[in-house]
Amino acid sequence: MTADEKNSIIEMLAPMLDSDGIELVDVETHSKTLRLLIHKPDGLSVADCQAVNQVVRPILEVHEHLANYAQLEVASPGIDRPLRTAKDFQRNCGRTVQIEIVSENEHERQVQGTVVEVRPEEVVLAQSDGKDISIKISQILNAHIHLRW
Repeated sequence: MTADEKNSIIEMLAPMLDSDGIELVDVETHSKTLRLLIHKPDGLSVADCQAVNQVVRPILEVHEHLANYAQLEVASPGIDRPLRTAKDFQRNCGRTVQIEIVSENEHERQVQGTVVEVRPEEVVLAQSDGKDISIKISQILNAHIHLRW
């Protein structure tokens, strides 16, 4: 899937789902499956996923976004979901996250801390040494909630 196709799907479906209190977190492809990852603040049920599937399938078919896929899947991104947007970090304020960033000199490094503030373009983490660090969201390669087992 191209970035343009992904953005087209998000721009088309996100406002409609938002009006029902559902966030379109991401659009992925795996083999011949187009997967929509959705989130609902009070939790998702199988019925929620089925309802979204029934609503969006005809829209995706009319716009020919399903032409290259044998299956449409609607699912929760799960507990280990990637964090990509300011909204993702805001939802996880107070949680410890693991972030892989690329610095301005093209070096990658890992940062871990508790999300204490989220601004439109950056996230602020409190680190274990007591210092806060601001990270531009545009520099984040990967970010996940740090799960403790």
